[in-house]
Amino acid sequence: MNIFKVEFAMVTARDQKLFIDMLPEPMLFVTPGGVVVTANRAASDLLRRRETELVRSNLCDLIAEAPARLLSYLGRCSRGRQFSIARFTFKRPGDAEVQCRCEGALFLRRSDRSEAILLVRQRLQTEAATRFVALNDQIATLNRTRHRLEAVAQMRTSALVAAQTALQELSARLMQAQDQERRRLARELHDSTGQLLTAIQLNLSMMLDGKEQISGNLREHLSETVALTNQVIGEVRTVSHLLHPPLLDEAGLPLALQSFVDGFEERSDIAVSMDVAPTFSRASLELETAVFRIVQECLTNIHRHSGSKIATIALSEQEGVVRLEVRDEGCGIPGEVFDDQNGAKFKRGVGLRGMQERVRLLGGVIDFSDANPGTRIRVGLPHRRASTPIAQADPEAVIAPN
Repeated sequence: MNIFKVEFAMVTARDQKLFIDMLPEPMLFVTPGGVVVTANRAASDLLRRRETELVRSNLCDLIAEAPARLLSYLGRCSRGRQFSIARFTFKRPGDAEVQCRCEGALFLRRSDRSEAILLVRQRLQTEAATRFVALNDQIATLNRTRHRLEAVAQMRTSALVAAQTALQELSARLMQAQDQERRRLARELHDSTGQLLTAIQLNLSMMLDGKEQISGNLREHLSETVALTNQVIGEVRTVSHLLHPPLLDEAGLPLALQSFVDGFEERSDIAVSMDVAPTFSRASLELETAVFRIVQECLTNIHRHSGSKIATIALSEQEGVVRLEVRDEGCGIPGEVFDDQNGAKFKRGVGLRGMQERVRLLGGVIDFSDANPGTRIRVGLPHRRASTPIAQADPEAVIAPN
C-alpha cells in the first residue's frame, strides 16, 4: 500500500461528506479510541445501520472480536506511515455478521487538527476471485504433487539406469567369458583330444600296414575304424575351429573368415562370395572376434532358415569405421521375428540378439533390412586397435551405403 497521510486544508466538512458518500467502498472515520466520527453511505449499506446510528458509536460494539484487538490495530494505524490491514467481523442487526477486510491510515481533520483514523473496508473476494484463489491453490497442490512425483520418478529412473548399466556390464563380462571359454575348449580339443585321436589313427594304420597276419574280417574292421577315426579327427578339428579359429589370433580377421567360409561352403553347399577391401587393417582382438561371430551367425541362419544357395560378404574400413554387410537371396526374415526395422524386440531365437549385444558393446550399430529378395544385415563398428578405448560411432555414418 502507499503511504497515506492527507490534510484537507481548504475543504469543508460538508464537502468531505459529499466526497466520501460518492465512493463505492465503505468508509469509517474513527478516533484512536474507536469512536466513529463519520461514515459514508456504502458503510451504512454494508453494516445495515443508519448513518446517524453509526456516528458517535464505538467501533468496539460493532465487531465480534475482542476490543483490545481493535484498539491495537487502531494504534498501529495512527503510528504507522503505511496502510495497516486487518480482518474483522462486523455485526449486523439481527445477529447477522459480515467478514470485512479493513485498511487503515492517518487522516488530519481541518477543523480542530485532531487526528482521526480513516478505515477503508473492501468487500471480500467475489465469487470469481474466490474461484481464482481456489484454482491457484489447486495449481499449487498439483505443482507440489508433480514435484514429488518427479522426484520419485527421477529416483526410480536413476535406479533403473544403474540396473541397466549393471546388466550391460554383466552381459559384457558374460560374453567375454564365453569367448575365453570357447578359446580354451578349442585349444583343449586341438592340443589334447586331437592329438590322442591322431595317435589312435597312427596305431591303427600301423597295424594295417604291419607284417602280422590279420584275417580278412579283422582287416576290414580295422580299415573301418581308421576311416571313422579320421572322420572323428576332422569333426573335432571343425568344432575346434568353429569354437575359436586359430587363424584369428595368428593371421587376422580376413584369413580367418576365408578359412571359415571355405569350410562352410563344403558343409552347406552354399556358394559364398567374400570381398575384403585391400586397405582393411588389423583391429583389436575384441573387434575381430565380434565381426567373426556375426558372420558366423549370419551364415548359420542363412543355412538353416533362408533357403538361399548364395551369400555375399563385404568387409571394409572407411573413415575409422569397420563396415560389414552380409546378404543372401532367400525367403527373408519374417515380419513377426522383430517388431521394427532394427529388430529391437525379437520373438524367437537368441542369435540375432547376440549380434546386437556384441555390436552395442563395441559402440556400433546393426541394421536388418529386406534385400528383395533375401535379407541384408549391415554392421558398423568404430575401428580401434588393441588397448584403445571404445569410441562411439555415428549411427547414420555407420550404416550409410557406400
